[in-house]
Amino acid sequence: MSNPTTNVHQLNAILNPPFGTFTRVPNVFASNPALKNIDPRFGIAYDPFGDHKTAIRAGFGLFYDPIRARTYASGYYFNPPYALAFVPLPVFPNPFPGALPPPAQLVGVDYHPNHTPHLYQWNFNIQRQLFESTSLTVGYVGTRGLHLYGARDVNPVLPKMVDGVQVFGVPRGTAASPASGIVSNPRLNPAAAAESSEAPVADSNYHSLQVGLNRRFSQGVQAQLSYTWSKCLDDASGTYGLEGGIPWSNPLNGSFDHGRCLFDRPQVFRLSGVYALPFKQNILVKGWQMSGGLAAQSGSPWNVTVGFDQAGNVVAGSERPNLVMPADQIIKGSVTQWANPAGFSLPAPGMFGNLQRDFLAGPGTVNLDYAVMKETPIKEQVRLQFRAEFFNLFNHANFALPNASAFVQTANGGGAPNPTFGKITATTTSSRQIQFALKILF
Repeated sequence: MSNPTTNVHQLNAILNPPFGTFTRVPNVFASNPALKNIDPRFGIAYDPFGDHKTAIRAGFGLFYDPIRARTYASGYYFNPPYALAFVPLPVFPNPFPGALPPPAQLVGVDYHPNHTPHLYQWNFNIQRQLFESTSLTVGYVGTRGLHLYGARDVNPVLPKMVDGVQVFGVPRGTAASPASGIVSNPRLNPAAAAESSEAPVADSNYHSLQVGLNRRFSQGVQAQLSYTWSKCLDDASGTYGLEGGIPWSNPLNGSFDHGRCLFDRPQVFRLSGVYALPFKQNILVKGWQMSGGLAAQSGSPWNVTVGFDQAGNVVAGSERPNLVMPADQIIKGSVTQWANPAGFSLPAPGMFGNLQRDFLAGPGTVNLDYAVMKETPIKEQVRLQFRAEFFNLFNHANFALPNASAFVQTANGGGAPNPTFGKITATTTSSRQIQFALKILF
């Protein structure tokens, strides 16, 4: 991809954040990081016994993710000389009767990226035909993501070293107002505020065992079973703005947030199938089919947080408490209290907790869908189809993540256990839904 530019509006960037001012630049990046993007792919398939019933396959590939406009655009059109304004119920013909708000940097993008985000992917599997229409596949799939886009504050609060430990913030002590909270240390550039920047500084890895049992449609039966046992780790997941993930809680050390991917599901089991009933005596009993799908998977990662700024790094909602109890003793599994609040302690003012990001897991998910269908021919190319479909057949409740804020702030540098911590107040799937359909296929 070429180095983006614009033919209408000027581009401005801070060339050496957090120092300097906005400077006119000809392109989005100082140089094009995509010039060295060469993607090799290798694959092999081997029939070890020569009977065409067993196949051994392996593959490797390097895949680049071009830096698209959704990553860098907001770092330009939200910055000076531009401003973002919302006016409810605007007056015609002048929707902005007053002065526009002063331009302020909302999000930035690294002007000197040295790499394009890329992914190494490899796999190895063995497939064996068990019966005429049934095959079993067992494989290993792995990926390694490098130079992924991550968001962090490039004008961070500078750490204070106490006995060799970085302390982000200094407690005000009892003389300060409780509402003042923690007074942060000076920033790298004391004259500037926080500057969120996205840069290819993050990484990820994924490893999985994948098992599949597949029966092609034969003698009225088609079925598929799949099971995945996996682990996914990264520095940040999800999105912040449009790209880059949630900002690092420690802007100077991305590995501090290394933990489970937001979409990590260690175990996933799925079973689906179609059965065509063999009755063919008359038009009333022939043409019936049953189908269903069962899905069961581990709970999504649950990121327990302090609930307020205790470290003085001013990254709201990202600080985590201390873990003071073995993980296998924390989860209680109740809707009213998913985790034991005694398993966490509040870090000292100006300190980060030791709990890993996304360390705990929320409730798992189980869902069964079922359908009955009858197809009746009317003419050679016209068929009438009746369907009765049952979603979440057993009306199983699949619960959302619990309240993640372990503490509530009570005083300057102090907090108390949050009474609603660990409570679940929502579900992730709907209740049982039943629908009927009548279709004409032609």
